[in-house]
Amino acid sequence: MLSIFLVFRNRQVLSPSNIVFASYFLYFVFPGLLFYFLEAINWQYVLPWGKTNDWSALSEEAVLSYAYVFTLFFIFTRSLESLIDRQPIGDFFQDYRVRPLGVAVCAAVILIGGVYFFQVTGGIDAWFNNYSQTYLEKKKGYGLLNFILLMSANFLAFTIGVYWRTERKINIVLICFVIIVLTFCAYIQGIKSRMFYFMIFFSLPWLCTFKLTIFKGAFIFVGFVLLFSFAMYFRSNGFYSTPEMLLEYFLSYFNTIFLHDMILRDMPPDFFLTVQYPFNKWMTFLGVPSEGYMHDISRWLTSIYYPSQWFNESATQQWPIETELYLNYGYYIYWVVPVFLYSVYMCLLYLMRFRGGPVFLFVYVSELLLFLSMFRGSMLQWIALFNIVFYCALWFSRHMLFVRAPSAQQ
Repeated sequence: MLSIFLVFRNRQVLSPSNIVFASYFLYFVFPGLLFYFLEAINWQYVLPWGKTNDWSALSEEAVLSYAYVFTLFFIFTRSLESLIDRQPIGDFFQDYRVRPLGVAVCAAVILIGGVYFFQVTGGIDAWFNNYSQTYLEKKKGYGLLNFILLMSANFLAFTIGVYWRTERKINIVLICFVIIVLTFCAYIQGIKSRMFYFMIFFSLPWLCTFKLTIFKGAFIFVGFVLLFSFAMYFRSNGFYSTPEMLLEYFLSYFNTIFLHDMILRDMPPDFFLTVQYPFNKWMTFLGVPSEGYMHDISRWLTSIYYPSQWFNESATQQWPIETELYLNYGYYIYWVVPVFLYSVYMCLLYLMRFRGGPVFLFVYVSELLLFLSMFRGSMLQWIALFNIVFYCALWFSRHMLFVRAPSAQQ
C-alpha cells in the first residue's frame, strides 16, 4: 500500500485517492507496523488489559480483503483524478468576500443552540463531573439538534477561515467570538473528532491548493498523533496519562481488521443483508418503528458481539467497509461494482469543488470526510438524507455569508 501510494500519489492533498490511503494507513499500515515494532523490542504492556489485538493471528483472508479493497478504491479514484487534474486550478477565493455581520449572527445562533443542548443533556454538573458518560448517554432524543450543531459549527469554522484568507483587515473581536463558540461546540460534540474537523475546515482556503510531499505528509501524521493523544487524554478524564498508555491505545483503537476477521469466521458471505438499514431509519420519520440497532451495520453487529456496549451505553464498535461488502455483495468479484460507483461519485464532487463557490467546496470536503468515515462503516448512511437537506439550506442562504468581490463582477 505504502509503495503504491508513494509512486502514484496525487499531490493535491484533498483528493479522494489520498483519503483512501489515509484510511488504510491509519487502520492497517500504522497499527500493524506499531505492533511488530513493539514485539521486536519485547514491549511490556502497561494497560490493565494488556495486549488485545495480535496482528500475527489475523487470517490471510482478512489481510487480503483489506489489500483488495484498497487497491480497487485507489485505482479507480486515482485514474479519474488524473483526468480531472489536467485542467489547472486557479485561486477562486480572490473572487469572494465574507460578510462579517453574517458570520457574527451565525456564531451567535450556534452558541444559543449549543447552550440549550448543553443544558438539556445534563448541564454543568453532568458535563464537568462525568464527561464520558454524558457524551455517550445523555444525547439520546436530541439527535437532530446535535446534527445541526455539528454541521453548523463545521461551516462556521470554514467561513471564518475564508474570512481570514480574503480580508486584509481582520476583526479581532469577531475572530475571538468565533473561537469561543467553536471551543464550546468542540467540548459538547466530542473533542477528539471536532478539533480535527475544525482545523480542516478552517484551513480549507489554504489546504484546497496545498501540494502534498512526503515531508509534509509525515508532518501532518505527527500532528495528528499529537492531537489525537491530547484529545484522548481529555476524553478519558486523564486515564491515558502516559506516553506508554497512549501508544498502546492506538493498537486497541485502530482495530477494524480484527472486527472484520470475526465476521469472516462466524458468517458466510451474503447478498443485501444490511442495505435496507438506512431505509429503516428513514421510515421511522414516517411513523414506521424499528429497533435502533437495525439502522446501521455497526450498531447491529455491536448488538450481537458487544451487547452491553449497545444496550447499556448506546456505544458501538465500528466495522470496516470490507464487512459491509462481504455481507451485501457476496463474492469478491462483485465488490468491484459498489466500489467503482462510490469512486465515481467522489470524483464528480472533486471535479466540481471549485465550480460552485465556497459553499460547494464545503460540501465537497464534508463528503470527503464522510468518505473517510465510510471506511469504518457503510457506503449509504442514514445521515446522508440530513446532509443533503443541510447542503441545500446552505446553498439557498449562501448570499447571507458570501458576496462576490467587485473585481470578479467586472
